[in-house]
Amino acid sequence: MSAAHAGSSTPSTCSVLVCTYEAPRELELVLAALSRQSRLPTEILIADDGSGDATRAVIDAWRPRIGAPVHHIWQRDVGYRKARVMNEAARRATGAHIIMLDGDSFPHRRWVEDHWRAADGRKVLCGRRVKLGPGLSAQVTVDDVLAGQFDSVWNGRLLASWLRRDTQRLSLGVRLPVPLARALHPRPRKLMGVNFSLPRGVFEAVNGFNEEWVVYGHEDRDLELRLLRSGQRFEALLNRGIVFHMWHRERERTETTHALLAAAESSTATRCERGLVGGPPFDPNT
Repeated sequence: MSAAHAGSSTPSTCSVLVCTYEAPRELELVLAALSRQSRLPTEILIADDGSGDATRAVIDAWRPRIGAPVHHIWQRDVGYRKARVMNEAARRATGAHIIMLDGDSFPHRRWVEDHWRAADGRKVLCGRRVKLGPGLSAQVTVDDVLAGQFDSVWNGRLLASWLRRDTQRLSLGVRLPVPLARALHPRPRKLMGVNFSLPRGVFEAVNGFNEEWVVYGHEDRDLELRLLRSGQRFEALLNRGIVFHMWHRERERTETTHALLAAAESSTATRCERGLVGGPPFDPNT
């Protein structure tokens, strides 16, 4: 489906794509949160960049507990290839609207609902994250998520973590009525790979993620630049579509990453050469 074909009404189907790599604890929190969504997606696709048996066990355990199909798309670990496995998940997705989520960030109960209701078949929805600090991140359990401990920021543990400057950006966890959220955040925001969504046709029009991006960091910026150059409309989804990011040590971005980013920012291309199309057929073992 092309971007021109995308309509201007709420799409009837919605796919959630979750990227993960060797983070089974965090992924279990994500799946627990997805299991209790106020509006279940049409399907969930786990894009796995080469994790081992522990991740597969988590997915298998949660698959029957979620009221939507869960698909595990895995590829062999031969280095950082998030773009490749995310593209394969997108190719297999059936939803007219695609919501992207990092596997280290679990969503608010109404996350899918917020993205889906805001979707109109044309615009890119840019969410943000509450950054849980190292102290609270180490304490969060599946039972906490299932009990709705993060449905409101007025959770005592969450507030206490913020007050001691452990958790950051807590204000983004306050879910506001749509008119108020739009009034507070009227301008477009940058795309962050942790939490965004877009029509399937729009993603296809720019050829998805750039599979030449085989080093950590900024592949979402490359996608954002191509979307902007193609004239896509961006809309903030702040104080709606909330996710909670689990603290972890940041991986270093190499000189190669910075060189790729510089090339992307100086480019005029709206499509990458090797993305959803343009590469060899997907083989999980290569």
